[in-house]
Amino acid sequence: MSQQTELVAQFLSSLKSGAAADLLAQDAGFQALNVDLKGRDAVLARFAASAAAYGDAGWTQEDKGDAVQAVGTLPNGARLILTVQVKGGKIALLQQQMLPGAPRLPAALRLPSDLKARIGNALKERHPIVISYVDEAGQPNVTFRGSTQAFSDTQLAIWVRNADGKMLRSIRKNPKVALMYRDEDSKATYNFQGRARIDDSDAARRQIYDAMAQVERDHDFARLGVALIIDLDLVEGYAGLSPNGPVNPIRMARAT
Repeated sequence: MSQQTELVAQFLSSLKSGAAADLLAQDAGFQALNVDLKGRDAVLARFAASAAAYGDAGWTQEDKGDAVQAVGTLPNGARLILTVQVKGGKIALLQQQMLPGAPRLPAALRLPSDLKARIGNALKERHPIVISYVDEAGQPNVTFRGSTQAFSDTQLAIWVRNADGKMLRSIRKNPKVALMYRDEDSKATYNFQGRARIDDSDAARRQIYDAMAQVERDHDFARLGVALIIDLDLVEGYAGLSPNGPVNPIRMARAT
């Protein structure tokens, strides 16, 4: 084991004891996705906030020459990867990234009220939802749909203004679709998979048209559009990111 690899091993094992400070340079830095910290105290606070995750991981270290790569494997198979630079016998910089482990077993599919609200306010809050479908030539297509809304506990809905457009022609042949919601400020991210179908009933058309944002209704004064219902099969995502990983992660699947 090289001297710098041993130093990193000592740092990881000393996080719980509180002796890690002696191994960090005064101006040590920490970098991760959307995180850039500077100073020993800030770095220690970050590791203290994630002490449980670091403590649960089984660590290996490898000397890469200009840095040490430490890989911590969590009980669920997820991996924490730390690239650590050492200068003058002290840790100068830690750069962290994470690889996900095995997906959690899905719960019964039932959209929670806070997620319904996110979907309904997506356009107003400038987080428009994207839907993907496969066209008649087998080519994947992606488009923003500002009218996307929760239709029930297990369904989404969209008002499609062009009844003769490529999207509806494609869905008639292949109903499988996927949607994504992303809030770049909070990092909330949700993915939806399901099967789309047209609902010609007056009740569905009225509910979807009346529930969408006014700016969307203003594009179709004559109500010429089509009500598209998406029966969800899988919903997964999280409400944000924290030092310990995803906030309030969910994974839900329709019962088969």
